[in-house]
Amino acid sequence: MSNADEFPVTGQERSELAAFDAWTMTFLTEHKIPGASLAIERDGQLVYSRGFGYADRDARTPVQPDALFRIASVSKPITGVAIMKLVQDEKLKLEDKVLDYIPNEPHFEEGGKFDERWKQITVVECLSHTGGWDRDKSYDPMFQAVHMAKSMGIELPILPEHIIRYQLGQPLDFDPLTRYAYSNFGYSILGRVIEKVSGQPYEKYVKETIFKPLGIERPRIGGSLASQRVDGEVHYYDVHDAQGLAVVGPDAGKEQVPISYGTWRQETLDSHGGWIASAVDLVKFAAAFDLTDGGRKTRAGLLKAATARLMFSPQAAINRPEGGGPSGAYYGLGWMLKNENDLLVARHGGALACTAASLMHFPDGTNLAMLTNLGQSPDGKFLGRSLEEPLTKLVREVKNWPAPL
Repeated sequence: MSNADEFPVTGQERSELAAFDAWTMTFLTEHKIPGASLAIERDGQLVYSRGFGYADRDARTPVQPDALFRIASVSKPITGVAIMKLVQDEKLKLEDKVLDYIPNEPHFEEGGKFDERWKQITVVECLSHTGGWDRDKSYDPMFQAVHMAKSMGIELPILPEHIIRYQLGQPLDFDPLTRYAYSNFGYSILGRVIEKVSGQPYEKYVKETIFKPLGIERPRIGGSLASQRVDGEVHYYDVHDAQGLAVVGPDAGKEQVPISYGTWRQETLDSHGGWIASAVDLVKFAAAFDLTDGGRKTRAGLLKAATARLMFSPQAAINRPEGGGPSGAYYGLGWMLKNENDLLVARHGGALACTAASLMHFPDGTNLAMLTNLGQSPDGKFLGRSLEEPLTKLVREVKNWPAPL
């Protein structure tokens, strides 16, 4: 730990990467973030792992380099890899229709009817956010617990199968495959596909098939309530200490609770946003897909090189310029892809009121993860969107990488 008691820093100092220390401390101070962790792997070796600020602001407990955080939508690359493993093992096809794996009866509200376009939706469309759901046009189904429970006449909490039943009775927002629109719900469906094909609960399949071969043991689906925090997990904060209606726990549907603890069910977010992990866990996961030995294999034999290249291939343009032309960013199969100096960088961000997360996979063998225990700046902007550009710049500016820790 540093001597600056007002802002503790844990982990081994790396003089070659001092710019990362300086930027992180400035970023946390500017946005009033209690704590963060940052880890970097280079050619499969950990070269940087530090904790900044406080895991528990009131108890003044410093963030440790291996602290566990909610990682929000950084869960999507994990689900993407799990799907690609099933495809590689010939247990699933990307072209399979998702309705074949979710035999739920639709819940129709008054005047509702089944949208026949549901029959077109495939696994690859859910992976690439082209399935037909647009939260900006309608709503995000994963955060409508109170309305859905009332409509369906069921008690809180809302589970993934309830959300699927409700959505089966709603119209799509656009024709599948015709455009990109980011969809948490599409990845919730993928979690159910994994369960159906593997015969295991989603979390168990990922732990045993994806994480275990990589020697990663600590990630898990997080709990919703403060009482469900696990050893090594940080506390979460909202920049305005706001409250909302509880949808899980003893106060569900009745009482106001802190935003971070009970206003959504973390376990229901599972395959699109429910994991907790450390920054070290995440860079180790991402480093498994650095194509080594001339691109002939990936580490731990998790995915074949051809499967990994397909996973990182552009599938849908993000923010295509008006009037046409190439887009600077695409979505692959679980990863966002952006051209950086003619190289395609794979990455994913995560955002909740209590969490900002970013995982970056550079083609030169660098993998970086940053996690914070507060997700929004005082002006309400999600902080995850503020991480990628400055961290990418810092990576590009490194002159000499240090030896592994």
